[in-house]
Amino acid sequence: MEMAFLGTDFDRQPDQNWIERGDAALRDGNPVEAAGWYGRALEADPFNAGAYTRLSTVYWAQGKTEDCLNALLKALELEPGDRDTILECGRVFAALGKEDFAKEMFEAYLDKNPQDGEIRSRLEALGRAPEQGPLSEAAEFFNRQGEMQFGRGNIAHATACFEMAIEENPLLGEAYNNLGVIEMGSGKIREALKNFLKALELKPEDGEILANSGRGLALLGQIDAAIDVYRKYLRLFPKDSSVWEEFEALLRQSAAPAWKPEGLSSGVADIYRHTAEQLLEAGDLNGAFEAAQKSLKIEPQSPGCLHVLASLHCAIGQRADARRVLEVALTIDPTHARCKEMLQALENEDGVVAG
Repeated sequence: MEMAFLGTDFDRQPDQNWIERGDAALRDGNPVEAAGWYGRALEADPFNAGAYTRLSTVYWAQGKTEDCLNALLKALELEPGDRDTILECGRVFAALGKEDFAKEMFEAYLDKNPQDGEIRSRLEALGRAPEQGPLSEAAEFFNRQGEMQFGRGNIAHATACFEMAIEENPLLGEAYNNLGVIEMGSGKIREALKNFLKALELKPEDGEILANSGRGLALLGQIDAAIDVYRKYLRLFPKDSSVWEEFEALLRQSAAPAWKPEGLSSGVADIYRHTAEQLLEAGDLNGAFEAAQKSLKIEPQSPGCLHVLASLHCAIGQRADARRVLEVALTIDPTHARCKEMLQALENEDGVVAG
């Protein structure tokens, strides 16, 4: 997989130490900036194993396991015996449950460097307990304590714990997310969103962080950005009915002023309905919902499009909503065969006796 590096607005002075700049950015909790500096180091020297090793740390903290492993393998190809790379590989393999691989790497290194006490202790520790990976154990402890205190209603204590977790490990996305939840609850929406987006930068595919980021953006009126975040969430978790409801509400809010169906014919409504059916069959629930919404805006009384909407509700597990939509469709056209068949099937599966 090709790795992308940050931006073009860095100096190109040959005496700049890109690695040190990246390390400083990483300590400050700016992984994207750090990746950019490491990328600069690799542009200047494509054979810099240390830059690949540091990139792997950024990727691991962001939950990008495949990119992390690719960077480590590249570092090993360039310098098979590099100590920092061996240590990072050991951490990652142990965290992934591949302790045998970690042991083999440590043992091979110790054959040539028997005096290395740190790696020997890590090898011995593998037999006692699984590795935590590159994240700080203290940070994880503070984050767990904060969650426990939050559950007990001790908000001030929880806030202090999350702040200490971030101080110990500025790359712990969960702690930023948890702080954002507290700030959201106290009405500090801008501060909450700042923490949610920081967490999202660190863990871009975490479901809880994605959902919270979308809600924060929506509350601040950034509807288009919120919709984009919700779309990403629903691609990863398409069965979450509560988030679907939030997403549908945002789409209606966004589409109402921007897309007007006046003057469009029933033929156009049929095109949107057919498109919705095809997208639903292909598994694109987001696209199917948008197309169905447009069809219904043109022809609100279309049983065919209501059938598609009911199918979407079924696809995400909202069977009661599907039945409600079908019942509306059949009040419009009691003879509509597809709606009758779907409603009957739902009633049979739910054990409902038709009246």
